[in-house]
Amino acid sequence: MRTRRDYDQAVGVVREVIHRWDPYSLLAGGCPQDEFDSEIESIVALIPRMRSQSDAIHSLSRVFSTAFEPERFRPEDCTEAGAELYAALRAADLISG
Repeated sequence: MRTRRDYDQAVGVVREVIHRWDPYSLLAGGCPQDEFDSEIESIVALIPRMRSQSDAIHSLSRVFSTAFEPERFRPEDCTEAGAELYAALRAADLISG
């Protein structure tokens, strides 16, 4: 990401995907909208290394395994959300690949 605008756009894209995924249904259960902000920022920091859908899946797995419980966020558990993340980032021209 080259500019602050790119960064802000990336945060918005990642936030939208994570909020739709809503691990543990925390947001649906009434937790604050900033519940996943730390994880969102960690994922945004990994965007420059994302070259494929697999990279996006592994990024989600790594970040959420560290923040929560590893056995719940294996790469195979993050496939759908990771694919959505990769597609959203590409659609926003935040990554190429």
